[in-house]
Amino acid sequence: MVAAVFPNTTPPEKVTNGRWIDVNLAEQTLAVYDNRQLVFATLVSTGVEPFWTRPGLFPIYEKKALETMSGSFEADRSDYYYLENVPWTMYFDKARALHGTYWHTYFGYPQSHGCVNLSAGDSQWIFNWAKEGDWVYVHDPSGATPSDPEIYGEGGA
Repeated sequence: MVAAVFPNTTPPEKVTNGRWIDVNLAEQTLAVYDNRQLVFATLVSTGVEPFWTRPGLFPIYEKKALETMSGSFEADRSDYYYLENVPWTMYFDKARALHGTYWHTYFGYPQSHGCVNLSAGDSQWIFNWAKEGDWVYVHDPSGATPSDPEIYGEGGA
């Protein structure tokens, strides 16, 4: 499998400062734009069915260098997770965040409960670049990700 970043230096609607993070769900890639220029790109792992990463445009509302994440979405809690010291966390959609991931290396394939998983090094670079209020644009050019907002819960690691 091959993933590709197709640079698009036209910012999403509402992005007026030329800075945004583009998450492509179909390609499982992330691209960082500064001053309408591509400055960084990498593979990611986003939400696996039925815990998709919700498409949309979201501001980063909180950054934490280290975070403890836990949760469960199934009634029987069979999907419970507890993760300490999750590095370089940037929340953008409820409990969904961009963050470093030490529990897998399957970047380029959906793996998460809705978050955008990155390698620790990639997430640190983005954490140092990003500011609270910067935009995260999540989209699926293939149209395979559900668009009904009613199916999306809080999200997670």
